[in-house]
Amino acid sequence: MLDIVLVAVLVLGVVSCKEGTTPVVDHATDPEVIPTMRTVDVQTVISDSGHTRYRIVAKLWNMFEEAKRPHWTFPQGVTCEELDDHFQPVSSIKCDSAYFDKNESLWTLTGHVRMTNATGDVVLTDELMWDQHAHRLYSDAFIHIEKQGRIIEGYGYESNERLTTYELRQVEAIFPIDESRMPHPGSGNAAPRAIQR
Repeated sequence: MLDIVLVAVLVLGVVSCKEGTTPVVDHATDPEVIPTMRTVDVQTVISDSGHTRYRIVAKLWNMFEEAKRPHWTFPQGVTCEELDDHFQPVSSIKCDSAYFDKNESLWTLTGHVRMTNATGDVVLTDELMWDQHAHRLYSDAFIHIEKQGRIIEGYGYESNERLTTYELRQVEAIFPIDESRMPHPGSGNAAPRAIQR
Protein backbone atom coordinates (compact mmCIF):
# COMPACT_ATOMS: atom_id res chain seq x y z
CA MET A 1 0.00 0.00 0.00
CA LEU A 2 2.82 2.37 0.88
CA ASP A 3 4.47 1.54 -2.47
CA ILE A 4 1.34 2.52 -4.37
CA VAL A 5 1.10 5.87 -2.51
CA LEU A 6 4.79 6.61 -3.15
CA VAL A 7 4.44 5.86 -6.87
CA ALA A 8 1.33 8.06 -7.07
CA VAL A 9 3.16 10.98 -5.39
CA LEU A 10 6.12 10.65 -7.78
CA VAL A 11 3.84 10.54 -10.84
CA LEU A 12 1.93 13.63 -9.66
CA GLY A 13 5.23 15.41 -8.98
CA VAL A 14 6.51 14.69 -12.47
CA VAL A 15 3.22 15.75 -14.08
CA SER A 16 3.08 18.99 -12.06
CA CYS A 17 6.70 19.81 -12.98
CA LYS A 18 5.92 19.31 -16.66
CA GLU A 19 2.88 21.55 -16.47
CA GLY A 20 4.95 24.37 -14.91
CA THR A 21 7.66 24.44 -17.59
CA THR A 22 7.72 27.05 -20.31
CA PRO A 23 8.50 25.77 -23.80
CA VAL A 24 11.65 27.22 -25.33
CA VAL A 25 12.00 27.56 -29.08
CA ASP A 26 15.49 26.83 -30.36
CA HIS A 27 16.13 29.46 -33.02
CA ALA A 28 19.63 29.41 -34.48
CA THR A 29 21.08 32.85 -35.27
CA ASP A 30 24.28 33.76 -37.06
CA PRO A 31 26.22 36.30 -34.95
CA GLU A 32 28.00 37.46 -38.11
CA VAL A 33 24.67 38.57 -39.62
CA ILE A 34 22.26 39.19 -36.73
CA PRO A 35 23.32 42.06 -34.43
CA THR A 36 23.54 41.54 -30.68
CA MET A 37 21.82 44.90 -30.28
CA ARG A 38 20.22 47.36 -32.70
CA THR A 39 19.58 50.95 -31.61
CA VAL A 40 17.57 53.53 -33.57
CA ASP A 41 17.88 57.35 -33.38
CA VAL A 42 20.98 57.37 -31.18
CA GLN A 43 22.25 60.46 -29.36
CA THR A 44 24.89 59.68 -26.76
CA VAL A 45 27.85 61.35 -25.09
CA ILE A 46 31.21 59.85 -24.13
CA SER A 47 33.16 61.00 -21.07
CA ASP A 48 36.91 61.04 -20.58
CA SER A 49 38.42 61.64 -17.11
CA GLY A 50 35.05 62.84 -15.79
CA HIS A 51 34.48 65.35 -18.61
CA THR A 52 31.99 64.98 -21.44
CA ARG A 53 34.21 64.98 -24.52
CA TYR A 54 32.30 63.49 -27.47
CA ARG A 55 28.75 63.35 -28.82
CA ILE A 56 27.66 60.63 -31.25
CA VAL A 57 24.49 60.93 -33.34
CA ALA A 58 23.28 58.13 -35.62
CA LYS A 59 20.02 56.94 -37.20
CA LEU A 60 20.94 53.26 -36.77
CA TRP A 61 23.67 51.58 -34.67
CA ASN A 62 24.17 47.82 -35.00
CA MET A 63 26.43 46.03 -32.48
CA PHE A 64 27.85 42.61 -33.42
CA GLU A 65 29.41 41.73 -30.05
CA GLU A 66 29.31 37.93 -30.60
CA ALA A 67 30.88 37.97 -34.09
CA LYS A 68 34.35 36.48 -34.60
CA ARG A 69 35.61 40.05 -34.93
CA PRO A 70 33.31 42.15 -32.73
CA HIS A 71 32.25 45.28 -34.59
CA TRP A 72 29.68 48.03 -34.91
CA THR A 73 28.02 49.32 -38.08
CA PHE A 74 26.30 52.62 -38.79
CA PRO A 75 24.66 51.92 -42.18
CA GLN A 76 22.70 55.19 -42.26
CA GLY A 77 25.58 57.45 -41.27
CA VAL A 78 27.06 58.85 -38.08
CA THR A 79 28.22 62.21 -36.73
CA CYS A 80 30.88 62.41 -34.02
CA GLU A 81 31.64 65.76 -32.40
CA GLU A 82 34.45 66.65 -29.99
CA LEU A 83 33.04 68.97 -27.32
CA ASP A 84 34.70 71.72 -25.27
CA ASP A 85 34.05 72.39 -21.57
CA HIS A 86 30.86 74.32 -22.50
CA PHE A 87 29.53 71.36 -24.59
CA GLN A 88 30.11 73.25 -27.85
CA PRO A 89 31.53 71.35 -30.87
CA VAL A 90 35.26 71.88 -31.41
CA SER A 91 35.71 69.45 -34.28
CA SER A 92 33.47 66.95 -36.05
CA ILE A 93 33.44 64.01 -38.42
CA LYS A 94 30.35 63.11 -40.45
CA CYS A 95 29.86 60.32 -43.01
CA ASP A 96 27.21 58.33 -44.89
CA SER A 97 28.17 55.00 -43.27
CA ALA A 98 30.73 53.66 -40.81
CA TYR A 99 32.24 50.40 -39.56
CA PHE A 100 34.10 50.09 -36.24
CA ASP A 101 36.43 47.13 -35.55
CA LYS A 102 36.47 46.81 -31.74
CA ASN A 103 39.64 44.67 -31.57
CA GLU A 104 41.66 47.14 -33.62
CA SER A 105 39.85 50.31 -32.43
CA LEU A 106 39.70 51.18 -36.13
CA TRP A 107 36.93 53.14 -37.83
CA THR A 108 36.25 52.95 -41.58
CA LEU A 109 34.16 55.94 -42.68
CA THR A 110 32.71 55.98 -46.21
CA GLY A 111 30.56 58.11 -48.46
CA HIS A 112 30.71 61.92 -48.25
CA VAL A 113 33.07 62.06 -45.28
CA ARG A 114 33.33 65.62 -43.91
CA MET A 115 35.72 66.67 -41.14
CA THR A 116 36.08 70.10 -39.55
CA ASN A 117 38.42 71.37 -36.82
CA ALA A 118 38.46 74.25 -34.33
CA THR A 119 40.00 76.71 -36.83
CA GLY A 120 37.35 75.99 -39.48
CA ASP A 121 39.48 73.82 -41.76
CA VAL A 122 37.39 71.38 -43.80
CA VAL A 123 38.44 67.99 -45.19
CA LEU A 124 36.21 66.14 -47.69
CA THR A 125 36.75 62.61 -49.00
CA ASP A 126 34.89 59.40 -49.90
CA GLU A 127 36.76 57.10 -47.50
CA LEU A 128 38.70 57.66 -44.29
CA MET A 129 40.31 55.39 -41.68
CA TRP A 130 40.48 56.51 -38.03
CA ASP A 131 42.95 54.56 -35.89
CA GLN A 132 42.11 55.38 -32.28
CA HIS A 133 45.16 53.50 -30.90
CA ALA A 134 47.59 55.52 -33.04
CA HIS A 135 45.46 58.72 -32.81
CA ARG A 136 45.65 59.24 -36.58
CA LEU A 137 43.38 59.63 -39.60
CA TYR A 138 44.41 58.41 -43.04
CA SER A 139 43.11 57.68 -46.52
CA ASP A 140 44.34 56.67 -49.97
CA ALA A 141 41.21 58.17 -51.57
CA PHE A 142 40.88 61.61 -53.18
CA ILE A 143 41.03 64.42 -50.57
CA HIS A 144 39.72 68.00 -50.80
CA ILE A 145 41.07 70.33 -48.06
CA GLU A 146 39.94 73.91 -47.39
CA LYS A 147 42.52 75.54 -45.11
CA GLN A 148 43.52 79.14 -44.40
CA GLY A 149 42.11 80.68 -47.58
CA ARG A 150 43.23 78.00 -50.01
CA ILE A 151 42.09 74.66 -51.41
CA ILE A 152 44.42 71.67 -51.63
CA GLU A 153 43.47 68.48 -53.48
CA GLY A 154 45.24 65.18 -53.92
CA TYR A 155 45.62 61.57 -52.78
CA GLY A 156 47.20 59.88 -49.77
CA TYR A 157 46.14 61.78 -46.65
CA GLU A 158 47.32 61.39 -43.05
CA SER A 159 46.72 63.63 -40.02
CA ASN A 160 46.39 63.68 -36.25
CA GLU A 161 42.92 63.40 -34.67
CA ARG A 162 42.60 67.18 -34.20
CA LEU A 163 43.35 67.86 -37.89
CA THR A 164 46.06 70.35 -36.89
CA THR A 165 48.95 68.64 -38.70
CA TYR A 166 48.57 66.65 -41.89
CA GLU A 167 50.42 65.27 -44.89
CA LEU A 168 49.14 64.90 -48.44
CA ARG A 169 51.39 62.52 -50.36
CA GLN A 170 50.25 63.20 -53.94
CA VAL A 171 49.15 66.82 -54.38
CA GLU A 172 47.04 67.41 -57.49
CA ALA A 173 46.17 71.09 -57.06
CA ILE A 174 46.61 74.08 -54.75
CA PHE A 175 44.67 77.27 -55.39
CA PRO A 176 43.43 80.25 -53.36
CA ILE A 177 39.80 80.63 -52.37
CA ASP A 178 38.27 83.80 -53.83
CA GLU A 179 36.18 84.91 -50.82
CA SER A 180 34.47 87.65 -52.86
CA ARG A 181 32.84 85.01 -55.10
CA MET A 182 31.68 82.84 -52.20
CA PRO A 183 28.03 83.11 -51.07
CA HIS A 184 27.67 84.82 -47.72
CA PRO A 185 26.20 82.77 -44.85
CA GLY A 186 22.50 83.40 -44.46
CA SER A 187 22.09 84.74 -48.01
CA GLY A 188 20.21 81.62 -49.08
CA ASN A 189 22.68 81.08 -51.93
CA ALA A 190 25.04 78.81 -50.06
CA ALA A 191 25.24 75.33 -51.54
CA PRO A 192 27.15 72.32 -50.28
CA ARG A 193 30.44 71.81 -52.06
CA ALA A 194 31.06 68.53 -53.81
CA ILE A 195 34.39 66.84 -54.29
CA GLN A 196 35.49 67.49 -57.86
CA ARG A 197 37.70 64.89 -59.51
